[in-house]
Amino acid sequence: MKIYQLLILGGVVAMSLLLSCQNGPLILADQGRSDYVIVVSSDATENERHAANEFSRLLALSSGVTLPVVLDTESDGRHEILIGASSHTDIDTTQLAEDGFTIRTEGRRLSIVGGKDKGTLYGVYSFFDQYLGYRCLSSKVLEYPKLEQVEVGKIDDTQVPVNLFRDTHYRDAFDPFYSDWHKIDHCTLDGVTDGEWGYMVHTFELLVPPAEYFKTHPEYYALIDGKRNPAQLCLSNPGVFDVLVKNLKDAMAQFPKATYWSVSQNDNYGYCRCEKCAKLDEQEKSHSGSVLDFVNRVAERFPDKVISTLAYQYSRKPPRSIVPRENVQIMLCNIESERQAPIATNPNDNFGDDLRAWGKLTRDIMIWDYVVQFRNLVSPFPNLRVLQPNIRFFVENGTNAHFQQGNREIGGEFYELRQYLIARLLWNPNCDINAEMDDFLKHYYHEAAPYIRRYIDLMHDELEASSEKLGIFMNPEDYCEKGFLRDELMERYEAIFAQAMKAVDGQPEILQRVKVAHMPLTYALFNIAKKRGTAENRCFEQIDGKWRTRPEILTRLDEFVALCRETGVTRLSEWHTTPDEYEVQMHEFFLGINRKVGND
Repeated sequence: MKIYQLLILGGVVAMSLLLSCQNGPLILADQGRSDYVIVVSSDATENERHAANEFSRLLALSSGVTLPVVLDTESDGRHEILIGASSHTDIDTTQLAEDGFTIRTEGRRLSIVGGKDKGTLYGVYSFFDQYLGYRCLSSKVLEYPKLEQVEVGKIDDTQVPVNLFRDTHYRDAFDPFYSDWHKIDHCTLDGVTDGEWGYMVHTFELLVPPAEYFKTHPEYYALIDGKRNPAQLCLSNPGVFDVLVKNLKDAMAQFPKATYWSVSQNDNYGYCRCEKCAKLDEQEKSHSGSVLDFVNRVAERFPDKVISTLAYQYSRKPPRSIVPRENVQIMLCNIESERQAPIATNPNDNFGDDLRAWGKLTRDIMIWDYVVQFRNLVSPFPNLRVLQPNIRFFVENGTNAHFQQGNREIGGEFYELRQYLIARLLWNPNCDINAEMDDFLKHYYHEAAPYIRRYIDLMHDELEASSEKLGIFMNPEDYCEKGFLRDELMERYEAIFAQAMKAVDGQPEILQRVKVAHMPLTYALFNIAKKRGTAENRCFEQIDGKWRTRPEILTRLDEFVALCRETGVTRLSEWHTTPDEYEVQMHEFFLGINRKVGND
């Protein structure tokens, strides 16, 4: 009787432990051991298999445990991490589209299942990011905790992005691992296909090249002041349509997997003024009239493709009556917008009116936004506070794709932070952006983080208080008299950075990150010095009636250029000025002061 009772009791205890295991947290690894296997379907996609291997690799970084990847036909069904759809999962994927995913714990199982493209891979990376504390801070920096025990609580998390295309266009963000971790898409600017994109942007010249056609068919090109000009195409000429369609068809044959093809104006204002083009533009009260009429006709020839066209500069305003075909994407560009205030609330920015109007005509809009100071890529540019309200505004008005143009070159002011925040916002426009920024700074700058945050906040506060405009083609010296780069503020910024560097002294890698963040202040100081000349007493001094550049300034120049080279910075302005060229220019300027000013 007692033995029977003990057996019953033992069974109750065993059942209790089993239920605890089933209903409590999952212990994926403990003290270097694990009972779990990673399970994929026997017909898993390439992305799903890659996601499974990545789960195993990443878990090993923290736990030291490398879990095997097995097929669903081989698993005993007890301790499973299910990656992708399989016979062991019952997660509905119909609402996940291409990139969405579900992360779910149930019993002793962890399931990560995604949409048909990279959804499962995105789910794996999100699991490690959101639930295990991993941080991919740049293409070179992946931080993760060391965990003796990997414990996972109850999870039922489904994420589906509102934006179908998300391009954080920084050179660093093109790293494959970084791109996938942050769920970033990419298209190119040089006519080379990349995945879903064939040609992208400014393609009139590419599709009807003047070198081939202008001499024999000048009528194919824009009529300006009574003369044919190869700046743009004459979109009312039937020959132009035939040639472009033929050449586009040939390009599509080379890249049959590409879905998106740009048929779009060149990067200039040389639109056609011929009678037919002008009549249509006048009828539509915008030069987008002749553009969209032409693009619609092209799109009709390729119903299985998406034809993308620019609403840019002269064509930014939407037409009155012409509506984009279903397979036409409007790529709307806000190059003229100010960046010191959100577009939606800035009374000086009429881009919002154009966006709202386009949003009434179509729900297929790609925003081409600009998030850096193009004229001076390594320059203070306090636009971080407008990123979220602008992206939210874009989404609210028909945007489902984003090309956030950062720096196509390596580097730029806070490029690691910017690309990180923009990626977060494109996936979830309503995320807590201040918390995301603080989290990034903590992991990237360590003990220097509070000082970097103080610097960022101070500069943004001062920009807002100054009522100065912030444009992408302005210069740091434009803000040196009454703006956010005036002398008293530059001194405060320098003091903050001195504290930041002191906080991480003895940590060479982190110290270098702080020094890179400090580079824009050096660049601004030098630009201001070129404007002021010897009136800039931080750079120049007078001794015995003769002017000279302060020796520490020449040292600072050498350190600036050396840091550019060390970190791979190739340009200091869009398309222009290598660090070597900058070194020569600034040495000539600074040493010229010693030779010429008051030294005769």
